[in-house]
Amino acid sequence: MKRKISAKTIAITAILTALEIIFVFVQTPPIAGATLAFCLVPVLVSAMTQKKGVTAFLSVLMACGMLVSAYTVGAGSLLAPVFRNPLVAIPPRLMVGVVAYLSYHGLNKRVDRRFNVKLAALPPDSVEYKATNRKKQAAVYGVSGFTAFVGTLTNTALVCLMIWLCYIVGDMEIDSALLPQFFQVTLAVNASIEVAAFTILVPPIVAALHKAGYGVNKGVKSVRAASETQGAAEEASSKATLIQEDEREDALTQEDIGEDKKV
Repeated sequence: MKRKISAKTIAITAILTALEIIFVFVQTPPIAGATLAFCLVPVLVSAMTQKKGVTAFLSVLMACGMLVSAYTVGAGSLLAPVFRNPLVAIPPRLMVGVVAYLSYHGLNKRVDRRFNVKLAALPPDSVEYKATNRKKQAAVYGVSGFTAFVGTLTNTALVCLMIWLCYIVGDMEIDSALLPQFFQVTLAVNASIEVAAFTILVPPIVAALHKAGYGVNKGVKSVRAASETQGAAEEASSKATLIQEDEREDALTQEDIGEDKKV
């Protein structure tokens, strides 16, 4: 059976793909002396709003695009020599989507388990419901910020690791007069600014997409789902209670019949 792809999914995938291509092949000016990897933003946003297939596609596009960019538009960059190595350019970029997707959806499941059952038991118009819902939204926003932090840090940490394995431990040749340690320091400085910038930038984008109905949380239960689950459990419990009461009444009736026969 073929799965249907919604128009919203196609639209948001097309927008994120276009942004990914722009961020990879259009050189952005330095910010505070650092060149930020804005190509991470579409992947991080996709990991928190779309299905895993879309995130995987964007991760592959980013990884391959960065490798091609190192030979073309980014050839003059100081970091270009290391990103011409597929081991440095591709695996770290692929892991960004994996780590961000697992982090966001895994933590959101914990948030749902903590808040949804309580929300389902409260009247929607009550003050306690609104206060609890605000706490849940704040927790989800915090998860978005943490996911952006972890995803950005994953990229830089793995790039530095691959540079160390390839050029320092592995003693591979590099097409640059600069030492591999220089690239690690440069990436570390960039990372500190990227982490702060993307942790602030990404969560509002994710929240806006979810509010507009473009978010897909496959593994995250809604309050309505929790309410239905709780209602089903209560209904099953009430049915079990009624059955037990009927059985008890039948047993008492049989005892009364037995006593009448003895008399």
